[in-house]
Amino acid sequence: MIIPSFKELKGVADSRYELAILVSKRARKIIDGNPALVDTDSEKPVTVAIEEIMAGKIKFGEKLSDSEYEAKVAEEKENLIQEIKQKKIDDLNKEELEEE
Repeated sequence: MIIPSFKELKGVADSRYELAILVSKRARKIIDGNPALVDTDSEKPVTVAIEEIMAGKIKFGEKLSDSEYEAKVAEEKENLIQEIKQKKIDDLNKEELEEE
């Protein structure tokens, strides 16, 4: 198992806690079937996750203030609503064309 020092990975996360969360979440995704993002001989998901982080393939989410986070969530919600509306319109148009 690779055991890099925190100094080697310091640019990825601000604290050891954030780094542990990042590694564990990525390892869980690998266990759930997501493919590795780096070539590795290891079959251990935690080792693969660490190698991906060391290679710069995985990064911790951006830091946002509460107001920035709320604005981002609202924007994503609005985008999803628009996508759903457009899909319904497309489906209705498709049905009308099929009826003709």
